[in-house]
Amino acid sequence: MSATSKSSVQTTSPVKFLVTGGGIAGLACALALRRVGHHAVVLERGNRKTVRGEGGLRLPPNVTKIFFQWGLQDALRASASVSHTIRFTRYESGESLGRQVWNAEVLKETQGIFMVITHAELYDILYEAAIRAGARVQFNAEVVSVAAKEREVELATGETLSGDVLVGADGEYGPSRTAVAKRQLQGAHTGLAMYDTIVPSKYLPECLAALRKDNDVLVAFGEGRSMLGFPVHNQEDFALQFYGPDENIHGTYGDPPSVPVCEIAQTLDPQLRSIVENARMAVRIPLRAHEDLEDWVHDDGRLVLIGDAAHPFPPGTIQATAMAVEDGAVLAKLFSHLSEERQIDSFLLAFQELRQSRAEDVRASEFNASFFMSLSGDGAAQRDAAMRAQYLAGGNALDGVGGETSAAWEQIRTIFGYDCEDAADDWWVQWGLLRERALEREMYDGGEGTSHAPPLLDFSAMTVQTREEIWRQAIPLTPMGYGAHVLGYGGPRLYEE
Repeated sequence: MSATSKSSVQTTSPVKFLVTGGGIAGLACALALRRVGHHAVVLERGNRKTVRGEGGLRLPPNVTKIFFQWGLQDALRASASVSHTIRFTRYESGESLGRQVWNAEVLKETQGIFMVITHAELYDILYEAAIRAGARVQFNAEVVSVAAKEREVELATGETLSGDVLVGADGEYGPSRTAVAKRQLQGAHTGLAMYDTIVPSKYLPECLAALRKDNDVLVAFGEGRSMLGFPVHNQEDFALQFYGPDENIHGTYGDPPSVPVCEIAQTLDPQLRSIVENARMAVRIPLRAHEDLEDWVHDDGRLVLIGDAAHPFPPGTIQATAMAVEDGAVLAKLFSHLSEERQIDSFLLAFQELRQSRAEDVRASEFNASFFMSLSGDGAAQRDAAMRAQYLAGGNALDGVGGETSAAWEQIRTIFGYDCEDAADDWWVQWGLLRERALEREMYDGGEGTSHAPPLLDFSAMTVQTREEIWRQAIPLTPMGYGAHVLGYGGPRLYEE
């Protein structure tokens, strides 16, 4: 796999994109837009230090593939680690429930790899790449209101900025999502929270030495609680994400660490007490059930939502970062074909059509998976028994039973093997060009001086997403990238409000 950048079609009509939100979603979008020749200005309310964050991230093949195509392979390999195996244990006892070694042939087919990294490291990679590409990033620029019809945003300072297209990458509570939904959306409290922290690897017990050496991911299933962990910072540290009950409704990424790990891990395996005692204070992020938005594009102007502003993912899930990056990649791919301003509205609608069902389906499955990891009572017993049986039979923990293996691997190929930029190119070939040629014939038939207002495409019959048709029949996805129903769990439908 080449570390060089995959060539991109360049727009012949550059326009200015004003991106609200300078996190991973906003930076990835700005970089992607600059790669195809558009102007990109990013407005971030915080400073660079605070927005970088410090928690761990898992990058699945569908997003590492994008980064490789953007020429970021060398930068990623310098900071991230390749991970091949997930090890499963019981949260309270440390009993092994099996492992999942990702099939090399399947990964080769996806054209990506699994990697682990910190949010800060990925942020720096994208920020530096975006700046090199010519994007402008303005820190301490808090957007307080968005006027889609006027294509303007107002900053807390009173300054007004405008662009040809507004992109809302400011998260589930930002003004962009509120503007599109036309109401403030908070989501429903679920009673579960994720606690994000890091512990120096020197405090890992001997039983986890191999995990650190091999960059494995540890997943501990408990009674109403769970934990994920993996090496970061070139194995010097260990990222930890605890899930557990919490009635506190406040907390989000970017908040200062405030929760002592000893308070949330009282029932953790005693062998891991050294982790609890030496971990940094954790950041609390409650899991909230957010409704699916009917529209990602404002009906009065050129404002489009991406990332958590469009589809808020549960914290810590494997596809949260990937879906946000895919959004930016698809938006840029579509707009690489921009030759006239009149195409903008059609491209924005095409973006929603290409992205909405995939992102919402994956988000729903990831939401269910957060609860699957933290089942209690009979549900936890059934989950553990199914995994234990696979382990004792000598197979991968997630291969499934009773003939489910092929469905599980088909899911992996569909989700991890999906190439979002190819999907955008397919749309252009099958629909975009078709519309342009129809318009040319219409103008030609009308003769000189005849003015025609080109209609927007009707996407209701769109069939370009053949891979998505497969996905919509696929099984639910968990944070580890497997079908929860393989282990007999469909999950609560709490994401529906």
